Amino acid sequence: MNDHVVLTAREFSARALGLIERKRYAQAGDVLAEALGQYPDDSDLLYGAGLLDFLTGKHDDARAVLLRVLSRAPDHYGARSLLATLYQESGELPAAETMLLDLLRDYPESGHHYARYAMLMYRTQHVDKAQALAHEALRLDPDDELALIACMMGDLIAGRHSAEQERLSALMIRHPESLGTARMLISHLVRRGKYRAAKRIAIELLKLHPDSRDILELVVELDALSHWSMLPLWPLSRYGLGATVGLWVLTVAVINGAGQFAPNAVGPLSVVLIAYCVYSWIFPPLLKRWLKRRAGI
Repeated sequence: MNDHVVLTAREFSARALGLIERKRYAQAGDVLAEALGQYPDDSDLLYGAGLLDFLTGKHDDARAVLLRVLSRAPDHYGARSLLATLYQESGELPAAETMLLDLLRDYPESGHHYARYAMLMYRTQHVDKAQALAHEALRLDPDDELALIACMMGDLIAGRHSAEQERLSALMIRHPESLGTARMLISHLVRRGKYRAAKRIAIELLKLHPDSRDILELVVELDALSHWSMLPLWPLSRYGLGATVGLWVLTVAVINGAGQFAPNAVGPLSVVLIAYCVYSWIFPPLLKRWLKRRAGI
């Protein structure tokens, strides 16, 4: 008597996804291999195979399978959502944005997709748009974790503090994709001269990786840039070489002008400008050295 039970494609899919959810990837692969042998064109089974490839680091295979799914079932939710993530992780940000916008058109009440779009906008340095999207995500779904992360990042940038921010590190652990966004956001904020906002986010990263020397050094660097004693040097920190060249041009112009119209002021002006230049050369390294010593680096 043959007791072998033939499963439907849906049953195979549910079994495989359950195994994937429990991170039993080898067993999920066996189930999907058997299932696709019987139902080679089933979209849900193919999606499961693509998800397994993605989670096990086979991103090229995952992309091929997901595109195959969408060629047969263009509206397949799982394949579209996962492909958006794959595009984002591979740095294909315009393609990721297109996919997320398509999902938002079909699911306009999805707070989670608004949150994903907000995180993408942070990554592409559209901070104001990201903050607006984050608030819309939280309005639509106050319990969505990614929406909370996106809003908290906006709060950190704006300097707003709340009890909810204490949850940020824990939430970021559950959403690893937010870590890469946080790092890129720090770089963007530094380029814009928003050192305090960048430091607040770097501190959250340090909470996640307390043993990371690189992140600790980043926090110290940002601590130095945002220190009150560095305020007179803000133009040089913000604009770098351009500000240095501008300072020298200004120094020469002021001294020459004073020599023509106020000869008695040349001496004091020269002392002030030279002192500022020396301060800009000597003080920042000393401050960083002191902060590193204080941090135990």
